[in-house]
Parts: sequence; structure tokens; C-alpha cells
Amino acid sequence: MAKIVAQNHITAEKGVTKFASYCINHSPVIIFREESKHDYGVDGEIEMTRTNSEGKTEATGEIIKIQLKSTKLKGYINNETKESFNFIAKDSDLKYWQEHSLPVVVVVYFVEEDALYAKTIDKKLVLKNRKTHTIPFDKTNDILGDKDNFQISVGQQFTSRVNFDVSEDLYFNFFKVKLPLFIWQYDSLFSNVSDIFSIIKKYELSPLPQFALIGKKLYCLEDLNKYNRVFRENILEKQNGVKTRITNFINVGLEERKILILILNRYIKQYLYNKGIKFQKDYNRYYFAKFNDEPLETKVKQNSKREVFRFEKSKGKSGREDSRAVVSKYTYYETSSFYRHLAFQTSYEWIDSNLYLLIHPKYLFTEDGFDPLNNKERITRLTNSLKQSERNTQYLNHLFFIRKFLDKGEVTLFYEDVSNQLSIGDFEVVNVNFGIMEDKPTFKIANHDDPSQMKLFENL
Repeated sequence: MAKIVAQNHITAEKGVTKFASYCINHSPVIIFREESKHDYGVDGEIEMTRTNSEGKTEATGEIIKIQLKSTKLKGYINNETKESFNFIAKDSDLKYWQEHSLPVVVVVYFVEEDALYAKTIDKKLVLKNRKTHTIPFDKTNDILGDKDNFQISVGQQFTSRVNFDVSEDLYFNFFKVKLPLFIWQYDSLFSNVSDIFSIIKKYELSPLPQFALIGKKLYCLEDLNKYNRVFRENILEKQNGVKTRITNFINVGLEERKILILILNRYIKQYLYNKGIKFQKDYNRYYFAKFNDEPLETKVKQNSKREVFRFEKSKGKSGREDSRAVVSKYTYYETSSFYRHLAFQTSYEWIDSNLYLLIHPKYLFTEDGFDPLNNKERITRLTNSLKQSERNTQYLNHLFFIRKFLDKGEVTLFYEDVSNQLSIGDFEVVNVNFGIMEDKPTFKIANHDDPSQMKLFENL
């Protein structure tokens, strides 16, 4: 059956296209950025440009938030005349715009007339106790036509996102990986990893090095001659391997770098498992596992209950030790319940010949502390409620807690000697002579169709 494109989607896209065209044809050009992933009450932002002394166009860093409304049937327009009309705004939206730390301009597009109108939200407007409010538009003064002065049209000075009156420490969510000096390549009797693990299980072989199997080539960061003879005789076709310097190995190409990351992932997964952090493959994230059958702490409100099943301690950004609930059960009206686990995803980046581990704080919701919550609508609601309160500060706190829980300094994954070890570095911090203005947190989140188990921090 063919998919139907909804008329309201077509109408909305026409408005976006019209406004984007207006911005790109403005003189000087206006940079328009859509915020389609996280629509909390604004659809994007604009940034003015200027022409510098060399005649080139440069961005100014001056920002205004944009709420774009397109209408064909004028469902939220009333009292329209030849001279004016009223735009009907929800109380929650208007409060959000007023609370925003940046100026907000509402842009209304009439599809049939092919006309754009813009109005700056008055942040001092006293709101009455009602569900909706009207915003008056003047069709002569508020139209965005051939005029090339957007700031005058909306009567609004832009606010710079960058504050050069302060200095700020920049913390990065990537951590340098200290690689060992060598990697070994062996010929394997098997081309399937499960066959090797069957041998390991059969002979109860332990400890064993982490490895990557590509075809019948087995790669590891340690000399297997130092390991169990049964392992070597039952898995390796040849006892001796080829020893290569890591720097030479990674410079061969992309496939070699992928092999190294495969091995690194195995070390990380084992290290985290030993610290009570498991991997959920369906959502591709690590999460703090539930240990206890009985709650360690219970807090009851009128219609809800929160039970903590796991606390962990770690140092936060301030350096003080923080005890945090990392696995909690939430029950509402005695019938609906779910578990929330602190979680994170990992990824990797190569910068020149240096490898970095990236940590992305997330959450995982489960039915019973083990099986993921599969109700997409429910995940959406839970995700939205967290997006309401968790911003840059909370993201950094999560990041500090997770990284310091792993280790207070360098995380050693494999150690043979000082010159041959695999480890993860600590935070890298750079002080800069500017600060970034942070949007105020929202108090109400619009419904957001994203059931992907907390793509919570992608906008950061």
C-alpha cells in the first residue's frame, strides 16, 4: 500500500521553503537553521551576516529563535481584515517563548496568498488565565516582502550567543586511547568466533587475551606464547604470529583501524562488566545493571512511588563524591511501572593517528530491570519529560559521573609493562576567553515522536 503524505506536512514544508528562500535572498544573507529534531516550541533560529572589509560575507553570532507557522485554511487565525489578523497561540507556547533566554519571532505563512508575516514576542506581556492568547499582526508593517532589513521589520535587535566578557572551561566527551606498541596476527583454525568460544568453554580456559577474528586471521595485542598451551594448540594453525608495530598497522588503512577498535571494544566490554555495567545490543548502549531484588530506598508521593535498586558513588565536576541512584523503579497509580537505568553509548574518532573514545550519556528504560521497555509511545513520553529538565549542565554532570566511576584517572584495560599497555585517558580541558549563552530550560515539552530510547543529548 502506498504511503500517503499528509496535507499538513505539505503545508508546513511550503512555509519552511518560503522562509528559507526569504533568508537566502535577504541582503545581507540570513542564515536559517531548522531544529526539526527537537521541537520544544521553536522551529529553528536565524543568524545575521555582514560584509567584512574584504567584501566577504561573515556570520555575526547574533541569534534569534524562530517559530514558523504555515496555514492554508487559517485554522489558528481570527479577526482577519485587509489590514490585520490575530494569530492564536497556545498558553504553553507563549509562556515558553517568554521564558526563552533569546528573542523569539513568530513567522506566519499564508499559503494561498504566498505571504510571510513576522512578529517579535513581547516578553513583558501579561498573560491572562486562559488556554490561548491572541497575537495581533499588521499586514503592512509585519510583512516580510522585498525589504532587506529583517531587524527593522521585526523591531528586534539580535542577541549574540557568544559572550566575550567571561572565560570558560571546555570539557570534551572524548578521551584519548593510549595504544600498546605492538599487535600480533595469527593463523586460526576457525573463521567463526563462536567456534573459538566453544573451545574456550570446553577446556575452561582462563585468563585469555581479547582478540578480533577476520576470516581466519586472529589479531590480538599480546603475544599468545605467554598463554595457555591448550588454547594455542586447539585454536591456532601456527604457533608463531606476525608482530607489527601499532603505528605501522593503523597506517595501512581503514580496515586495520577497525580491527583495532574491535579488540578495544572487547576489553572495554569486559572492564565495564566487571564494574556492573552491561551492554544492551538492541539499543547499542551500556547501562548500569540491576543488582538487588529489594529496593534500597523508597519514596512515596500521592500517586507515585520511586524505588532505588542501585546507588553508586563517583566524583562530580566539583570534585566532591556524589552518590547517585543509577537504577530506579517508578510506579504510577499502583499499576503502571518501569525501570530507569543510567546508561551511555560509545563511539570512536581518529584524529591523525590518535584514537579517541567518545562517551555519550543516555538512559535505558526496562520493563523489569532487565528487558527493554518496548512501548514506543511510553518511551516517547519518558524521553520528553527528561528533555524538559536536562540541559548542558546535567549532560556534563552525567559525563563526569560515568567517567569518574570507571576510574578517577587513567583507565587501564591491558597492562604488560609501562611501554606496552592499553588505557583510556582522563578529561581534556581547554580554557577559552568566551562563554556560550545557554537557553533556559523549558517547563513544558511539546509531544515529540522519537521512540529511540533517549536520543537525549544529540543537540549538544
